[in-house]
Amino acid sequence: MSAAVDPASLPRLADLPIPADVRPGKGWTGQMVELAAHIGAFDTLRIVAAYGGQSVYIPIDPERNPFRELIGPAKAKIVSQVYGPYQFFVPVARHAVDRAKRGGVLALVRSGQLSKRQAAVILGTSRNYVDYLVRQPDEDGPPLPALRRQPVIDPRQISIFDVLPPTDGG
Repeated sequence: MSAAVDPASLPRLADLPIPADVRPGKGWTGQMVELAAHIGAFDTLRIVAAYGGQSVYIPIDPERNPFRELIGPAKAKIVSQVYGPYQFFVPVARHAVDRAKRGGVLALVRSGQLSKRQAAVILGTSRNYVDYLVRQPDEDGPPLPALRRQPVIDPRQISIFDVLPPTDGG
């Protein structure tokens, strides 16, 4: 049986990064898919995560584009050319963002590097729902290295190999 992990020490879903290799899928609006065709799915989700639910003015001048700091000048120029000079309503798409972020957690559960209980704490859901998500074939993502289970070693425990006398091969 593994040692209990303090739930307060685990990150929450909101703290997890959006994976760079994210692809459009469930929870994506048509507008998000269109934007992803221009600037990529990763930067689309970064905009949605930062500006979701807001109506943002997109100027023709890419230097004044509000997304410039977030996605870089080259992609801000593309957004300005395609969507400027208009108000751009950024969809909330919380499901799409959460789905992208939780894929790495579920991959760690599948590989046995994270318990379902720990995943439930991170995702802010029940253990039963984590069990359901793990069985879904379309819930995937690369494992998040920062969340891998670390072996717990009690400093009071002695090693059996330090106690046993060496044998002479016979």
